[in-house]
Amino acid sequence: MKPSVINYLQSVKSQINEITVDDLKQTTLENALILDVREPQEHQQGMIPNATPLPRGVLEFKIFDLPQLKELSEQTAQETPIYIYCASGGRSACAALALQQLGFKQVMSVAGGFKEWVNSGGQIS
Repeated sequence: MKPSVINYLQSVKSQINEITVDDLKQTTLENALILDVREPQEHQQGMIPNATPLPRGVLEFKIFDLPQLKELSEQTAQETPIYIYCASGGRSACAALALQQLGFKQVMSVAGGFKEWVNSGGQIS
């Protein structure tokens, strides 16, 4: 049996933590980082307030250059709570696994992504 994208994503999601949009709305996000890993043209649809755009393709290479993490030690940066979303939850799951592999300890992928955020009445900027 050839591996499929669905099987791959199930495997990835079994290794990460996901948070629902409703739980994200109830979370205190002070000192947390919200990452939008969609592509720049997707940001034209809007973004979750206070999110930082960082496309999935450059995530691993640019994460420590973000203003929120740049002045922190690597260890302190890796302790920062990070909530990641994309359009529907696939890329954010892959991004969450990548950040975990880089040593980040408090990483959550937003289940359903931006689409679920909008469908639930979430505010966008």
